[in-house]
Amino acid sequence: MTRKSWHLDRRTLLQGAGISLALPLMEAMGGTYASAATPVRSCFLFFPNGVSLPPESHDAHQDWYWFPQGDGRDYTFTRSLAPLSPHRNEISILQGLSHPLSRKIVSHNTADVFLTGADISRTYNNSISVDQVIARETGKQTRLPSLVLSSDNGIGYTARTGTLSFNKSGQPIPADAEPRRIFNRLFGTPAGESLPDQRSRLKNKGSMLDYLLEDTAKLARKLGNYDKRKLEEYLTSIREVEKQVERTEAWLEVAKPDVDPKNVNLMAGTDDPAEFIRTIYDLMVLAFQTDSTRVATYQIAREDSQGVGDKFPQAIGLGSHHGLSHGTRKADGFVKWGRYDEFLSQQFAYFLDRLKSVSEGDATLLDRTMILYGCGTSTTHNANNYPIVLAGGSRCGFKHGALHRFTDETPFANTHLTIAQKMGLKIDQFADSTGTLTSLTL
Repeated sequence: MTRKSWHLDRRTLLQGAGISLALPLMEAMGGTYASAATPVRSCFLFFPNGVSLPPESHDAHQDWYWFPQGDGRDYTFTRSLAPLSPHRNEISILQGLSHPLSRKIVSHNTADVFLTGADISRTYNNSISVDQVIARETGKQTRLPSLVLSSDNGIGYTARTGTLSFNKSGQPIPADAEPRRIFNRLFGTPAGESLPDQRSRLKNKGSMLDYLLEDTAKLARKLGNYDKRKLEEYLTSIREVEKQVERTEAWLEVAKPDVDPKNVNLMAGTDDPAEFIRTIYDLMVLAFQTDSTRVATYQIAREDSQGVGDKFPQAIGLGSHHGLSHGTRKADGFVKWGRYDEFLSQQFAYFLDRLKSVSEGDATLLDRTMILYGCGTSTTHNANNYPIVLAGGSRCGFKHGALHRFTDETPFANTHLTIAQKMGLKIDQFADSTGTLTSLTL
């Protein structure tokens, strides 16, 4: 076959932004062009302790009230969200939403149910989070079903969770907070391990899981109903690890994307919160850009005064985060709190900038990524009127540029259901949802 001047070698790599990716099959490669749908993604970001909402009578109201002034498309940002101004046509501000079953609980518990909508008002029985509902479907096409991140490692503890993600039994999924470890999970290989070594390690791990499942099955016959339920939760966790092992084995033969670690500050630490948060955002962008996963969560900080995130405002001279939320009686209390809201908005704007800088054909990564950003309280101890920004996803069917005010009749879970459906899931219910947010979609 004569090679045309416009033909490309099928081994040609697409290089840019420190990434090397194999090109898809194209006509220029001498084959039949097969158009595959460009993937869509979803991302869920959480910050704790509410936002600055000085009353109208307060001098700080005009500048530092988190929600914009005005209505519909004719709204005006206050300083709290002003960093998002360049993305005005790519975001929607949602006011008045909350989880009905969470309005009466201790407000610092709301991170636990931010993505689940579960009723934990009497007993702590959490349920699956929306990101994991999505991951069960989209994870079939990617190396990682989901990326679960935080500024603290692990799960925290009940009612002060350190993760936003919960499995189908309502058990917390540990979040990762180490930039280098996250990068290696996405793009690296276990140090010193050859492919046969990796296969052997995974086989041994699978064998140990088999023994565990066999032993627990024998134990179950001796237990009462309560203990059986607890054992089933444990077995669910084992089965999920088993699935992870199987998934890892299946992907062993597929080379990871070649990403230059020099393009990410893997040394970023929480002593510099802006640099650390931006590094986590950079890693999420790379994960989406390389189609390593299509759903991610990031808990910027834990509720109350827990974890390293509570100290983030101190690095910029404002005091602890929880302290800010309780310091509104001081003369500059609302202003300081508002300045931290502004700081978080600056980092979020950076994330949107990064997503927008990545082109995908005739669109950008931001156009094909839906981002839910917000908190499960309005003020520190008020689990109503969540401060929420929905961003991106114009190619997923979202329309932006307005402030939307909702009443208590609209549960927050309608947002989760809307995103899940736009991710392609054929579901008509999530938690206590009553429908989708039709005012935000085409």
